[in-house]
Amino acid sequence: MASEIDTDDEIAADRYGVGLRVARMILADREAHQRRCEAMILGRVLGLLLASRNLPVMVHALAMAAGLDQLNGAHSEAEVARKLGVTRALLSHYVVGWRDLLSGKAFSFDITKFRKANHTRAAYAETAKSPLLAAKERIRNTLKV
Repeated sequence: MASEIDTDDEIAADRYGVGLRVARMILADREAHQRRCEAMILGRVLGLLLASRNLPVMVHALAMAAGLDQLNGAHSEAEVARKLGVTRALLSHYVVGWRDLLSGKAFSFDITKFRKANHTRAAYAETAKSPLLAAKERIRNTLKV
């Protein structure tokens, strides 16, 4: 009930055990930091898009990573990949890359509709390892020495 009546300043003051003036400073500093982080992410996104050799795939993957995949009427990554003439694996790779860039690799940033949850990536990566791939990797490592 108090959260419906209290202002953000008052809630911060109670949470951090400080006065209202200091709480306002904390909130202002936090907002300024958030804006700087958003500007840095936007710069990275634009830089990657400008350098891309496959802009349509990059833009679709960015939309999917940001949770906008529902807006284009697509039902799956495979459907989008077919439409763009690329593999689903390539599109998924870009979606994961964009999601990691947008989130700073925070596992709480899991808003895509078509992908597996972020916490399952390690489990699926482990199952993707076959004895043949493991043997090839061992050979490759011995040749490097």
